[in-house]
Amino acid sequence: MQCYAVTASDSKSWTTIANGFVPMDYQYGDPDRWYSGLTVQESAVYRLLRWEQRGISTSFRTRTNIRHGPCDDFYWVVVPERGVYSVRYRDEVTRAHSGQAAVTALDDLCQIHIPLLSAYAIQLPRAELDHRAAPAERNMTIDLNSGLGRVAQAMIRSTHAEQANLSDREFNAICDRVAELLCLISLGDTHPQRAHHAQIAAQIRQYVRANVGRGDVRLPAVAHALGWSPRQLRSVLHHMGTTYRDVRREEALRAARDLLEDPAREEVPIQELAVRAGFSPAWFSAAFKTRFGETPRDFRRRRLAELAEPGG
Repeated sequence: MQCYAVTASDSKSWTTIANGFVPMDYQYGDPDRWYSGLTVQESAVYRLLRWEQRGISTSFRTRTNIRHGPCDDFYWVVVPERGVYSVRYRDEVTRAHSGQAAVTALDDLCQIHIPLLSAYAIQLPRAELDHRAAPAERNMTIDLNSGLGRVAQAMIRSTHAEQANLSDREFNAICDRVAELLCLISLGDTHPQRAHHAQIAAQIRQYVRANVGRGDVRLPAVAHALGWSPRQLRSVLHHMGTTYRDVRREEALRAARDLLEDPAREEVPIQELAVRAGFSPAWFSAAFKTRFGETPRDFRRRRLAELAEPGG
């Protein structure tokens, strides 16, 4: 995981910095008195920002911006702590203030208005949200004032605070869980029973991921290890809108992702890593590409090259 901080004391510098993340056109309320500070944590899968902005800005995602930087493989989830973040898509406006989160898609024409602001923003792969909730629901505001919402906010804040103490794998695992919580909240699954089911589902996922490829992760064995019956586990996952088969596949793919980006396993054939993650080699490549948007070979080549760079 890479961590770095940047500051901009004028609007021109900030435009250059911001366009390194998403190309946009900018207008500033008082460009000569502009200041913004940004702290970044990023892995090959996720990116978490913390920024302070003193000044008013309006940014425009134009057709030229979209053509040069499509941004169609991720969402930004913006969590303001101070100020109001608003996005306009033609006649539709999404706003978020403290206690809310705005899920923002940047593959379409939009206008983002930001006054004085202090906020977190987490960049999530589209697959993380779209395979749990319909893409049509994504340009939306999520209420974080529930118990699960406060947990999600606390995880985001503590991930930023502990940035120097987190490995790449730990950072990815936390962001995986944040994405799951945001989906639960967006679907309205925040009452106590759902929260209890979410906790059990998290235990199932954790156990499967820790044992896939090295232990028995068939449903009866997992249920026995966690002190539940297979029927109870099926029922909990059903209430969470998924199945054990889907959970097992998802956690196996995440385990495979971690193995592929491990420099210590650079010489291990991909087919062997697929088997370690519980896949048949013939099916693994297609499943990985569907989930993460690139083949295992391309992911490994890109990720190991990034880690080999200075500061990687």
